[in-house]
Amino acid sequence: MGNRWTHGKWLVLAALAAGLAGCSGYKTDNMLDYITPGKVPDLPPVVKDRYPEGYKTAVADLMRTWLENPGKVKDALIAQPVIKPVSGTPLYVTCVRYNARTAGGQYMGQRSNLVVFLDGKVGQFLTEDPQICAGLSYQRYPELEQLGPP
Repeated sequence: MGNRWTHGKWLVLAALAAGLAGCSGYKTDNMLDYITPGKVPDLPPVVKDRYPEGYKTAVADLMRTWLENPGKVKDALIAQPVIKPVSGTPLYVTCVRYNARTAGGQYMGQRSNLVVFLDGKVGQFLTEDPQICAGLSYQRYPELEQLGPP
């Protein structure tokens, strides 16, 4: 009975691992990586130096949901993404400057945010880091000024 119980537990664990592997979106050629006790499969590598194509649209889409009043933004500027060290790791970053209205209709004054890209996509949206954003070349950002409600 002890062997049968142990065998049954392994079957349940194997089925669970196979089910979770199917939901993870990560493909592996070796299913045994998921069901071998004590073995953790390697994660797919993050491509840190993939240029963020369509970065203006991606940042505007994020800000549409982040701002209190996305339909009322003025003086928007964005820098072209460049590789800069973020916590010692070289990553593509950009900085955004804008003046948005609050839900009450008052302009907040000039704000700045740092956008960190991972694998060519927005990975983090942070308060501006003056060391990272210093020296960047900004351009007008009409995509942000023309946002509509979320």
